[in-house]
Amino acid sequence: MASWRDVERIAGGLAGAKPGYAHEGSPTFDVGRHPFARLRWDDDGREILQFWSLDLDTRQALADRSDVFFAVQTFKVKVSVWAWLDRLDEDELSEILTDSWRARRGVRS
Repeated sequence: MASWRDVERIAGGLAGAKPGYAHEGSPTFDVGRHPFARLRWDDDGREILQFWSLDLDTRQALADRSDVFFAVQTFKVKVSVWAWLDRLDEDELSEILTDSWRARRGVRS
């Protein structure tokens, strides 16, 4: 069960990552000018992680995990995904953050 504190610890260890804030004040982790992790909350205060992917088939890949990944928005070259933080374990969170960091800084390998 992950929390934003886990995001801070993992994301803070990625090269060039720095804490920031979104336009409305929610916490982010940024690389360059772009957030790669953003904290959101539901109406009850439950933590939601927003992250990004370059895999345009992300919606299909996560279709059977709607209990964890509940919003997938596909754009021209990237995908924005929302996940319940408390449904992610540390290994999956680390993989998600690293992939999102790569997507947002433009490294596609």
